[in-house]
Amino acid sequence: MDSMMDKTRARRVRMLWASTALALGAALAGCSGGSEDTSSGGTTPSPSPAPTPTPPVETLALGACEASGKGTDYQVGPGKTYTALDQVPWESLKAGDTVRIFYSSTPYKGKFLVAAQGTQTAPVRICGVRGPNNERPIIEGNGATTRSALLNAYGNTAETQDIHQTRSVIVVKALANGTYTDYPTWIQIDGLNIRAAHPSYTFTDASGATKNYVQFGACVWIDRGQNILIADNEISDCQMAIFSRSTDDGDFMVTKNVRIAGNYLWGHGIAGSDREHTTYTQSVGLVIEFNRYGPLRTGALGNAVKDRSAGLVVRYNRIEGGARSIDMVEAEDFPVTATALAAYRSTFVYGNQFKKNGDDGSFFHYGGDHFGAPAGANWGESLFRQGVLYFFNNTVHGTGANARLFQISTTLERVEAWNNVFWFDASVTSLNLRQAENDSLSTSYTPDGILNLGVNWIRSDWTDTDVWHTLKGQVIGTTNLLTGSSAPFDTSSFVPNASSTIIDAGQAGPSAASAYGVNYQLDSSYAPVARTVKGAAIDLGATER
Repeated sequence: MDSMMDKTRARRVRMLWASTALALGAALAGCSGGSEDTSSGGTTPSPSPAPTPTPPVETLALGACEASGKGTDYQVGPGKTYTALDQVPWESLKAGDTVRIFYSSTPYKGKFLVAAQGTQTAPVRICGVRGPNNERPIIEGNGATTRSALLNAYGNTAETQDIHQTRSVIVVKALANGTYTDYPTWIQIDGLNIRAAHPSYTFTDASGATKNYVQFGACVWIDRGQNILIADNEISDCQMAIFSRSTDDGDFMVTKNVRIAGNYLWGHGIAGSDREHTTYTQSVGLVIEFNRYGPLRTGALGNAVKDRSAGLVVRYNRIEGGARSIDMVEAEDFPVTATALAAYRSTFVYGNQFKKNGDDGSFFHYGGDHFGAPAGANWGESLFRQGVLYFFNNTVHGTGANARLFQISTTLERVEAWNNVFWFDASVTSLNLRQAENDSLSTSYTPDGILNLGVNWIRSDWTDTDVWHTLKGQVIGTTNLLTGSSAPFDTSSFVPNASSTIIDAGQAGPSAASAYGVNYQLDSSYAPVARTVKGAAIDLGATER
């Protein structure tokens, strides 16, 4: 059920999106300072510069769930033309069509496939019409039924039909009985409560058979598609919330321009497994913004955000839990496509609130996760990001006993970090800037990467790494760090404390990130609000006082 906080947040999200273009102004210029080398490895190479991608500026304009007037209005709900999801002709949706799912006190136990080809001016929208208390209509995977007419749309063989049906509640993919190179375009799924796809749950497939969900799947699985918006949903109790897939089989198999925005994602993963995450994405042009990531399922070992994309932007989110907060690694399934793009070499993470137990793993991993490739191999280190992670105006709250902030794969990866706040509870007795990377790396690559620090605030008893490791990369600019022994912000609201040294302490970042302004922040209900600099300079962290 929606809490009062969630209701308030949803209203503010919709108001913001309906009235505000998410344009990013030029706010930062220049370079972060510092030249101190505290490593023992001497001089190490820096990544080759790559052109900086243009920031996302598209207006979301997420209004009420109403028919667009440019296609058919499919209404689903009590007393409507369609009373169940399996009655909707999903296989026939066209540009401009709207599927409006009205709130019902009884969850809709249904699964479906979206294959339509919308346009920019006439997208295909599947949206929820809220109930009297602002409740989202519930799409329930446990006990769901599937439209029989979708059987051949899921796959051309019994095996492929089974694969695509057992993975998800909602799948975005081309019709298997259509043209092979087709792919869905301009699809919007918003305002729904999507839940309950887990191996312990069953559903009825399109042939009428009862099946269990497989372990590696998601509530929403984007198998292929371009210009996909997943927004303002609550997604819970699945293997993963959202998965996007890309391969090198052709442009039609690359998911592009995917936005995951304003959702509440929680309770995902598989107990005892580190392979399933809250979101797991492989796309070109991916924006993750304004979301609230709640903790994973009890016992799950996955990450909050796992990404293998080119052109990743993660901004203005509240991200809790996970083995890692964000795991940014190589493009495993579409390396030829990804490594040819300049956007693969630049990743932007800013304006986020992070909270997790540091004992579960490093907070931020950048580079790759398949090690030991010899020179010239078409796997492993040669496919790593080999670029720059721009990490700024984030606030991190660590719990547990240990904290390892950045894990940087090789010296061909660099992290530029400025205007951040890193606070750790008193229980954290080992506070490290960096974690050692895999020791089994081949001799062709040098592990541990480069961390270049502008002005940041961190608890005063920090160290570079633990006493058991000597890192081979570099940390630069430690003289720029501001330190203290108590939290400089309210750990509930993340608002800077009055008279804190983080107020007005922000500095300009690298010129390559100058177009990425910090224009929003999250309020106490995790809703986005405009961020205005109130003093001589921007405050450190994700929230302006």
